[in-house]
Amino acid sequence: MEIIIADNAGFCFGVKRAVDITTDELSSSNKDIYSLGPLIHNSQAVKKLEEKGLKTIDNIEGIGDSRIIIRSHGVSKSVIDKINEMNLDIIDSTCPYVKSVHKRVEEYQNQGYNIVIIGDPDHPEVIGINGWCNDKAFIVNSLEEATNLPKMDKICIVSQTTNTQEKFETISKLINEKGNEVKIFNTICNATNLRQESCKEVASKVDAMIVIGGYHSSNTNKLVEISKKYCNNVYHIETSKELPLQMLSKFNKIGITAGASTPDWIIKEVVEIMDNINNNEMMEAIENSFTRIHRGDVLKGEVIYVTNNEVMVNINYKSDGIVNREELSNDPDVKPKDLYKVGDEIDVYVVKLDDGEGNVVLSAKRVNDFKNWDIIEKLFNDKERVECKVLNSIKGGLSVLVHGVSGFMPASQVSTNFVSDLGVYKGKTLVAKIIDFDKEKKRVILSRKEVEREELNNRRKELWANLEVDQIVEGVVQRLTDFGAFVDLGGVDGLIHISDLSWNRVKHPSNVVKE
Repeated sequence: MEIIIADNAGFCFGVKRAVDITTDELSSSNKDIYSLGPLIHNSQAVKKLEEKGLKTIDNIEGIGDSRIIIRSHGVSKSVIDKINEMNLDIIDSTCPYVKSVHKRVEEYQNQGYNIVIIGDPDHPEVIGINGWCNDKAFIVNSLEEATNLPKMDKICIVSQTTNTQEKFETISKLINEKGNEVKIFNTICNATNLRQESCKEVASKVDAMIVIGGYHSSNTNKLVEISKKYCNNVYHIETSKELPLQMLSKFNKIGITAGASTPDWIIKEVVEIMDNINNNEMMEAIENSFTRIHRGDVLKGEVIYVTNNEVMVNINYKSDGIVNREELSNDPDVKPKDLYKVGDEIDVYVVKLDDGEGNVVLSAKRVNDFKNWDIIEKLFNDKERVECKVLNSIKGGLSVLVHGVSGFMPASQVSTNFVSDLGVYKGKTLVAKIIDFDKEKKRVILSRKEVEREELNNRRKELWANLEVDQIVEGVVQRLTDFGAFVDLGGVDGLIHISDLSWNRVKHPSNVVKE
């Protein structure tokens, strides 16, 4: 395995300066030292500084006699003014390149220019830059946003220092058409350009690319984007513990780069693991990284691909796992692609370690069954109604599915009325109540009749409360007798005596009405 390390990787000048300033202050100051926001976008490096005494805060309210470090991304002018009003000591570790952007937008706004910042509106650096032009800048992060900008007289364009050159040039060209007088300042840090070019060069000639850096780091994510343009296999990690050794063992040539906030010691750890172990040690390390599994285990996996009949799952084992269609759900109509897509996390039950072709046989429905039996038990105890899907009419009743678990609805519990053909219910969803439940025997008996009876009783109560003498109502003729017709008024039967069926003499109710 050949390892290629990008020429420009790791701490940039601004980040290194911020870390060095903070380290010196922590070792020499006798006051509490606070960082307004994480000093840099690397949680491991920040944690090391916090272990030395640095306190990370989100705002300066309630801070007593102490020193405030302004992180490398910088902050708005109003924040600086507020710190000064509170008479707190400021340790300004804002990156000099970012600082120069602050001065530029402040200067050009005072000259009547509209400021446009090309960058992420949620990034602390962009928020800080906007704060030096009274938070009145137009922040643009896409061609669509640039297109939607209004026409302006004077425009000053600057960039987030970690942007890609391609993005800045494309968007600024479009914004240039929006003004009569436009000043364009490419404020992308030179170190960023060099890092991105080095990344591009390495990614274009390796089988796999490892990008080391914080998941929330803008410049690291830009390196991931660039790597994916030139390499099909890109792995973004924060620490050496996240190295996917099993996947990397398949490649002959691997590239490594790191974001501007990634300290040297993290890069060194990754390189040592990749560079200093021979093949036998690599295989041993890979073996040690595998999950030890047994039949009956419940594991978390990642969906690798989905077909019409199965789902393939990476369970961090020496073999991948397969979930066949019948083991995905108790619902036979569900298709694998309706449930999962590549990259989804899935809980699986280990059915068999080898299916004869080296794959682990897994089940998703058995895991769901464990959870669903608990849900059904609670619904039964709470006497709650449930929705159940009718799978088929079988001998003696209906086969149903409730919360992914198979249940049975006896024919006598399907309705308050007699049903001659239970087949009409197939595929329908019914609201029912669980009338018998046994978790150990895996038995769930349901009744739609109970729900209908409750609804009927409710309708009866409502009807009795609203019926009045001389009221005209509608009903359905249910049965006929020699002396009259019984009419269902919606839960209550009423009798129309034969003498009240017509003004004329009636020999039998069937001469006037029928059921």
